[in-house]
Amino acid sequence: MVSYPIRIARDTYRGRDARKMQKAADHNRDVAELERKINEMLRNQMEPVKVYSWAGIAQETGMSYDFIKSVGYSIDCGSNGFTATAPAA
Repeated sequence: MVSYPIRIARDTYRGRDARKMQKAADHNRDVAELERKINEMLRNQMEPVKVYSWAGIAQETGMSYDFIKSVGYSIDCGSNGFTATAPAA
């Protein structure tokens, strides 16, 4: 189980290839936005424990399911989502 706030792993490319640097920067920007949206969902969580699915997060955020599934694994190693506890009051 995870608790607020969550952190999603970033792309750590450190080479000199400009195309790859831009790709990593774009990826990290999208990850930061997803992380912000998920943390907002967790802050508003009323249940003591709640299950979040990748499909539900995709629907809620408008981001692609494939993207969320690929980066979301780093949240709690869940293949379909993760379970979160409510933030402390």
